[in-house]
Amino acid sequence: LVNPIVNAAPNARLAKAVNVWDLRECASKRTHQMCFGYLDSGADDEIAIRRSRSAYSDYEMHYNVLAGNSPETLDLRTQIFGREVNLPFFMCPTAGHRMFHTLGDH
Repeated sequence: LVNPIVNAAPNARLAKAVNVWDLRECASKRTHQMCFGYLDSGADDEIAIRRSRSAYSDYEMHYNVLAGNSPETLDLRTQIFGREVNLPFFMCPTAGHRMFHTLGDH
């Protein structure tokens, strides 16, 4: 498999990312400024986004490494804020997906 040289710097940044803020920084370097600003901002005076960041700053995330697990024994269940979740990923409503991926909004 050949990796395009144009992906070298973004892949190096991703390899060093250890938290959400690092991933945010990777996205800001890779995404068009207008598109990143759209995703990274909130409505009006951005009060809701400040409140969300403030609320989440009260929690620490402890990561579990998935090394040594086979597909038969892998269990992704976890608890998020005291509630059991079968798969710790969720979708958030946004619009304009085609700005971020060629298959967006299909």
